[in-house]
Amino acid sequence: MTKTIVAVYEDGMFKPLQKIDLPEHKHVHLVVIPEEEEGLLELQKKELSSITGIGESGISDVSRRHDQYIYEG
Repeated sequence: MTKTIVAVYEDGMFKPLQKIDLPEHKHVHLVVIPEEEEGLLELQKKELSSITGIGESGISDVSRRHDQYIYEG
């Protein structure tokens, strides 16, 4: 189960801004993305999704015309 949880960092701890449904002492991995970088993350996801599946597109000259396909759309 992967969730995005908004939290604030105070007094050396991450404090969720909403109730979290996890058992006590459950170990988790945190990926910290400062709020001001969230827009950049969404833009990166959008751009990457535009090229997802290019290897299955039937285009046979992807390596030769890489920059054209990636940067010129």
